[in-house]
Amino acid sequence: MKRIIAFVTTQNQEVTVEVVNIFTTGDGRQIATVEALPIDGKEIRPFTQYTHGGPCQSSDARISIAALKNIAIAVELPVTLAVEVGSL
Repeated sequence: MKRIIAFVTTQNQEVTVEVVNIFTTGDGRQIATVEALPIDGKEIRPFTQYTHGGPCQSSDARISIAALKNIAIAVELPVTLAVEVGSL
């Protein structure tokens, strides 16, 4: 499985994100839907979203493609099968 990984600067810190989707607006701008990757196994919520109830923190956001830095494709390799001892 291939994943697109990039960095985004938010609240004066760089956050590693996975690009979930990219779409083009009617006026030609490209917008990426990104999700923040966990740090040390813990989910983080670095993005502020504004709702009817006020601001709240979120792990996903929609941002301009121009805001993405160091874009890379990560490939997950398949897990090798363990061989039972004595089966060789």
